[in-house]
Amino acid sequence: MIRKHDGLEVDEGDFVEGEKDTEKFIGKHRGLSDSVEDVKDTTDAKAKAAEEGVTFTQVALTNEMTAEEKADQAAQAKWLTPSNENPVKKAVLTLLVFYCLWVFLLTLGVMGTGFKLLGGKDSAKMFDVADNPISALMIGILATVLVQSSSTTTSIMVSLVGADELSVKTAVFMVMGANIGTSVTNTIVAMGHFANKDDLRRGFAGATVHDVFNMLNVLIFLPINWIYPIFEKMTYEMAKDQKSCEGDDCNKTEFLKPYISPYAKGVASYDKKVAKYISQNWCAGQCGKSYSTDAMKLISAEVCTSTTDCSNVHANYEDNWMSKGYLAKKRAPAYIVGTASGTPAEFHYDKPDSCTSSTKFFDDEDAWTSTVAGSLTAGTCYEVCGSKVKTGLCDKRLLKGGLVLDDWDMSDNGAGTFLTVVSLISLCSCLFCIVYMLQIIVKGTAARILRKVVGFNGYLNIIIGTFITIMVQSSSITTSTLTPLAAVGLINLEDMLPLTLGANIGTTLTGIMAATVVTSNPVQAWQVALCHLFFNIFGILVWYPVPLIRKVPLDGARFLGKMTTNPKWGKIFPLMYTFVCFFIIPGIAYGITTAASA
Repeated sequence: MIRKHDGLEVDEGDFVEGEKDTEKFIGKHRGLSDSVEDVKDTTDAKAKAAEEGVTFTQVALTNEMTAEEKADQAAQAKWLTPSNENPVKKAVLTLLVFYCLWVFLLTLGVMGTGFKLLGGKDSAKMFDVADNPISALMIGILATVLVQSSSTTTSIMVSLVGADELSVKTAVFMVMGANIGTSVTNTIVAMGHFANKDDLRRGFAGATVHDVFNMLNVLIFLPINWIYPIFEKMTYEMAKDQKSCEGDDCNKTEFLKPYISPYAKGVASYDKKVAKYISQNWCAGQCGKSYSTDAMKLISAEVCTSTTDCSNVHANYEDNWMSKGYLAKKRAPAYIVGTASGTPAEFHYDKPDSCTSSTKFFDDEDAWTSTVAGSLTAGTCYEVCGSKVKTGLCDKRLLKGGLVLDDWDMSDNGAGTFLTVVSLISLCSCLFCIVYMLQIIVKGTAARILRKVVGFNGYLNIIIGTFITIMVQSSSITTSTLTPLAAVGLINLEDMLPLTLGANIGTTLTGIMAATVVTSNPVQAWQVALCHLFFNIFGILVWYPVPLIRKVPLDGARFLGKMTTNPKWGKIFPLMYTFVCFFIIPGIAYGITTAASA
């Protein structure tokens, strides 16, 4: 008698003692059944089992399986087949795998630097023009694609919010975009498997399950938060008692980066300060000393034409750099020259020769010394920053060190192009070496153990993905490392999804760490960091617990993976998808919203 269960036909007459329960039988032998191809009779099934060195009664796959499913079963069978390789050889190859993995992670870091340099200073300027949820979403996508890390983008947002340069409401939508943009890295990694159509299909499906989940998440929560700012209100209650960090409490803790970052910087070092200055619009000048918000309100009363307009402070300043109607803490001219009318007319970053006398807005103890607003003395220079002013902050190169600058003296664009091309070649080489050596090392028992670990429970996989990402401090690195394993069939799509969800949670740690070192507006900074965390948690609660709903992101990823099998344009589909989803659509939408708001 044949029982049919979950795509398998099981001959009840061949059940061993104690395995009359179909569920238990199938569960016990699932690892083997996954490795058996389309076997139609008992003899072939038993022969297949004997080849794999596993005791097995009778399991035959039905003819209902698609060609892709059969290929996936065969791919996993290669891993489950016992290996007879020499143990010494395995040990040596294991060391080489760790080395190649280190080079792989190093290459991802170098590629990120290359993307940053190619993006140039325009990528940093994006943060300064978001004025609606759609433009903020697109800025989050584009900025993250260019810096190759949602952790970096979120950290910048936290810093901007902490400096009172970006609202929490806008930052939340940028965070949503950052979640989408971060998945571009693993789609690039998946392209390294273009030589084998089945590996490309599985790898691209494993990579894009991250995309699909994040896009579905945004589809749900962007309109909800647009109508009612649920994330801001919820996180405010959680963060309202946070204090500014001081002294040793401002130290960050990093794990894997100290073993990767110095070597990546040895190739090319990216000047984060310049990018920060541009993102905060400090290019016209910056006080070397940061005044309190109340102090800047007093200065603003002297130099601004009204309580809401400070655009006349300097010709290089744009009217969107102000914060709440007054100058930001470090944005003020060095000197203000009074006029006969009593209103400020001239603003300088160096003391002008025409000044007959000089007085300070604040004395050495930061006490207010100026006169009442609107009564500035003609010809008098009022000192705001004095000698502590910094100018030319944005004139520096983004490339500040490493071989490509110190030894080869490349331009920002030249170095970006060179690093991106070399990184892509290196990624493909590392993928080939890692996969080749893993097929020898992990084959057999190790593969079965790995399958049992990742196939045990989806919620355990979420924890595993979270832990790995906390250690490497990048969801891009986690998913990019898992993508090759999905491509070769060692990890299936159902296991890849929860691992990816865990990576989404783990990456929020970087933003939280950035919030802990904010010296001003800590409440708002913590709000952004927590919004990132809860956005991902709520997404998991919506899309993962219910199996029927879980099929939506899984089926979406399978569809995208299957698109790569088209005989005419399948191999270029990943490239088309990457450009359309991460560059063209966000770029067009960003351009339209920016033009509409101009």
